[in-house]
Amino acid sequence: MIKFLQSMKKFDLSEVRRKFPLLVENLAKLTDREAHLERIWEIEQRWNNFRENPDKSEEVVFFNSAPKDLKIEAEFEIIYAGGTLGLLHAAVMALKFNRKVLVFDAHTVGKTHRDWNISDKELEEFVRAGLFTKEEIETAVVNRYQKGFVKFYAANSRIKAPPLFMENVLDVAIEADKLLELAVKKLKKTDSKIISNLRFIRTFVQKDKVLIECEEAKTGKRKFYAAKLFIDATGTNSSVSRQLNAGKSITHVCPTVGTVAKGFRRGTAENEVDFSVGEILVSTEDSSANRQLIWEGFAGNPSRDEYTTYLFFYDSVESKADKSLFRLFEDYFEKLPDYKAKNSAWKVIKPVYGYIPGIRHQGWRNRKKTAADRVLLVGDAAGLSSPLTFCGFGSHVRNLRKLTDLTEKSLSASLFDKQNLSNINAYEPHVAQMSSLAEFMRPALNGKSSGVNETMNAVMAALGKLDREITREMFQDRISFASLKKVLLKTAKIHPQVFNKMFQQLGVKGAFWWIADIAEAAFYERKDPGV
Repeated sequence: MIKFLQSMKKFDLSEVRRKFPLLVENLAKLTDREAHLERIWEIEQRWNNFRENPDKSEEVVFFNSAPKDLKIEAEFEIIYAGGTLGLLHAAVMALKFNRKVLVFDAHTVGKTHRDWNISDKELEEFVRAGLFTKEEIETAVVNRYQKGFVKFYAANSRIKAPPLFMENVLDVAIEADKLLELAVKKLKKTDSKIISNLRFIRTFVQKDKVLIECEEAKTGKRKFYAAKLFIDATGTNSSVSRQLNAGKSITHVCPTVGTVAKGFRRGTAENEVDFSVGEILVSTEDSSANRQLIWEGFAGNPSRDEYTTYLFFYDSVESKADKSLFRLFEDYFEKLPDYKAKNSAWKVIKPVYGYIPGIRHQGWRNRKKTAADRVLLVGDAAGLSSPLTFCGFGSHVRNLRKLTDLTEKSLSASLFDKQNLSNINAYEPHVAQMSSLAEFMRPALNGKSSGVNETMNAVMAALGKLDREITREMFQDRISFASLKKVLLKTAKIHPQVFNKMFQQLGVKGAFWWIADIAEAAFYERKDPGV
């Protein structure tokens, strides 16, 4: 599959139609079908280049050098590459701190190919950060659920667990483009600037400023802009992130596809959609082809009958599992009827897709690098979000106030060196300790096909016997050492082989660093109980 896609030097609709008929057929009624297919191809090409050259990176950040006789189009205080999560950060800097910023994107600033779910408590961070009012946020909310649940397939598992229900976790459905549109409108009222269809090429770091070289998508014309600080928010396959981390910008990835569609059969049965309940993690079969496929189901606006379903799997970058989004979309459309029943009026409103990054640290000196002199990574480019909820949006929102406050301090004090900028990130010891736990959602080499579901059923059974707040902590990236200890001990009691599986899955070295991450989280808690 990888060789086939790499052989397509340019996007070819006829070849995609021949190889992926279900995808093309199900998107047939969309007026922008070809644009979506080409975007998927583009994202996948970038992933394949990363996969084929994991230890190599293109040099895009240059220090103390720049082309001569440059024409600088304009100067700003901060320049952002990436118009989704980067846009939210930029809007706070412009509105709250009155900073002059530029936000550009290779496509359209303020448009994304995924929608978002979050909780009301987390949405309050937008208000605290000074970006949106509660009333403005409400215009982007399309649904609220009474509860959500996690349920793993148990037909072949020795350990079975009922659905694990929880409240106030990923229970608010947000129309991402509507929220981003609000940010765009606010930013346009300042002296900042937004440019769409402008592609990042490289950056030149100098003593007193940073120069950003870009290329216009339509004309190919190169343009240069200057700033005090450059923030890269271009996503999972960020070329800047790859260079700063010697090609190893991520260790794990979550290929994700799905649709926003209408015409599912409504009801409370397992294969029907309930617009008052969110389905956070659901598996409907055991693992195969080195993948444990997992579903998510989130209802949108009930009056519009829009329901979002995702299919994804958690994997290491180095595994042999096929990570093609095109291939996963074929699986999605083939398996969807087994997950949710469709009626005769079913149709796709839009596809959703992407590669969501993950990082598992192994060594205190091997932490993800998120900054260089005058260069900072945010969002999926930084890749420090939760490996369980598979979404950088929640992490970005939870940390938005901290990230923007620290950025403002750096600007005010003119501290743009790597050491100071490295402190501006969403790294949390709580998230680090969960990254190894997420390994249990990946099939073990030569393990039985029911292994993932059996282990996760044990974890869910353990959570079901503990206080509900512990479940919320786990799925909101804030589980304490004391709570995690309770989960692990309860899981071991239900499934005594779990620690043997830990060593099989992580290896001795990986298990050691997981324990080290847990110890680090415990240390931070004692040092600062508020973390």
